Amino acid sequence: MSIKAVVYGVGAMNTIATRMLLEKGVTIVGAISRSESKVGKDLGELTGLGRRLDVQVSNDPHEVFERTRPDIAVIAVNSYMADAVEQLRTCAEHGVNAVTLSEEALHPWATSPEITRELDEIAKGTGATLTGTGHQDTYWVNIVAMMMGTAHRIDSVVGHASWNVDDYGPEVAGDQQVGKTVEEFHAWLDGATRPPSFGRNVLDALVADVGLTVKSVTTTTRPDVAQQTMFSKALQREIPAGQVIGFTDVDEILTAEGPAFNFEMSGRVYGPDDGDINEWEIKGEPDLVLSNGTVPTQVTTCTQLVNRIPDVISAPAGFVTVETLPRLRYRAFPLHTYLKG
Repeated sequence: MSIKAVVYGVGAMNTIATRMLLEKGVTIVGAISRSESKVGKDLGELTGLGRRLDVQVSNDPHEVFERTRPDIAVIAVNSYMADAVEQLRTCAEHGVNAVTLSEEALHPWATSPEITRELDEIAKGTGATLTGTGHQDTYWVNIVAMMMGTAHRIDSVVGHASWNVDDYGPEVAGDQQVGKTVEEFHAWLDGATRPPSFGRNVLDALVADVGLTVKSVTTTTRPDVAQQTMFSKALQREIPAGQVIGFTDVDEILTAEGPAFNFEMSGRVYGPDDGDINEWEIKGEPDLVLSNGTVPTQVTTCTQLVNRIPDVISAPAGFVTVETLPRLRYRAFPLHTYLKG
């Protein structure tokens, strides 16, 4: 029997994921969006499939979950746990497994401990599993962890990555402060509500994967500034020279056992000559280098979201992070054929 899914969020990423879900034999039984311009419309038409799916977009997740009783909700709405908690709590309360692209949900135990504990308790009570995944699942955590496994001694792990803000829609562009002045950026950065960096969650997952102990954590952030007028596809407007096109976070975790972890991650509006990068260097015995060249981050974010579904459904109830799940695998067959039992 095919997996029944609800698409939660009908933006740039779930537009791609909708097609992939259907091609992997998933039955889409519902769709949820906060946008009034999308409510009441057919999901197939909204996602450019060229055909109706007879799935009407709703703004009432409780009604959708009660009516459809899905196996999983595929969430692509926001980036941070403070924003994602509403969707994840609703899924957990209804006993619906959820896989989300919220970057902080990758490993939120240290950055949003109270929210994560609350969701973990609710999900365990209803038998639901909540998991964050996306591009970082493999490219920033699991492939790096596998390379670490080839070292005899590790002194440091250093990563550099970039991604194009315009691939992820206007909400993410807003999170990355695109179009703000440098003064506005620093005012935001200095405010008490500054969300955690995505790199912090990546390093937390890597440290947890090898069982090390965090001794100290530091994060520095700098704005990426347009050197000439640039166009933001996500915001559908020009960004003048001197305004912010995104920012770069540099995270570092020092461990009690010695190894240091450092990750520099840039999310910005790209120019014509820019491309995604993913490069890691391990110093120790031996020294190791990983470079993935130009990575199609937008597509790989969606492929991992979809390919993780059998793992999430089969995992224990609660808030489960990706380093505890099985190695991500290519799914050549319909997703339900990979379910255990």
